[in-house]
Amino acid sequence: MRRAPSLFVAIFLLGSALACGSGGSSSTANLRFVQGSPDAPAVDYVVDNTTESSNLLYGNASSYASVKSGTRSVQIIPVNSTKPLLSQTVSLADSANETLVLTGPSTQLKPLVLDDGTTTGTTSSNNVRIVNISNTMGPADVYIVPAGTSLSGATPVASALDFDQNTGYIGTGSTTGNVNVYLTKPGAQSVYLSTGSLNLSVSAKQTILALDSPTGGFTFILLTDQ
Repeated sequence: MRRAPSLFVAIFLLGSALACGSGGSSSTANLRFVQGSPDAPAVDYVVDNTTESSNLLYGNASSYASVKSGTRSVQIIPVNSTKPLLSQTVSLADSANETLVLTGPSTQLKPLVLDDGTTTGTTSSNNVRIVNISNTMGPADVYIVPAGTSLSGATPVASALDFDQNTGYIGTGSTTGNVNVYLTKPGAQSVYLSTGSLNLSVSAKQTILALDSPTGGFTFILLTDQ
């Protein structure tokens, strides 16, 4: 008769262990979307049949959506349409922060997935990542220099950064955050894009996306990463 409580406890512990083992239902990650295709229409960003952001135009980014970790279904659907431009599965680790960028022309769309890491930056050294998603720029050397200084004598932080490639996070060494980022012709300092003076965060990670300007030439968007 005294064994009954022990049996009850054993069953309870087994149930608890199974519940903990299934853990995916309570584990989450963060996923953000960027509309980086210049001739794609305004789109809705849908994760597992839930619309996370609507009417995103070229060069715009959604906020992070908190979603279940594991394999997630992502669809990019034109506004007022039911046919996706892109259907993609994304594997998200627990507590991951990732960005899905729609790149390329509308006839050759590509999903570029960026691992945004964590919110931890180095207080005394900005952490910035440059991504080339321009359809027309081609490979480019990347420079990060203190704001107000020229490229003369500067060394690129990345060479021949091609389409859909990124530099990874780079500490600029600036304690104020005031820097200028240049993308230039490889092996030369013929400037494709200059961001002008940027007051980057000294404590957060940020991403610069270089893309085609709707009016010709090149432009950029600056994102703060989670």
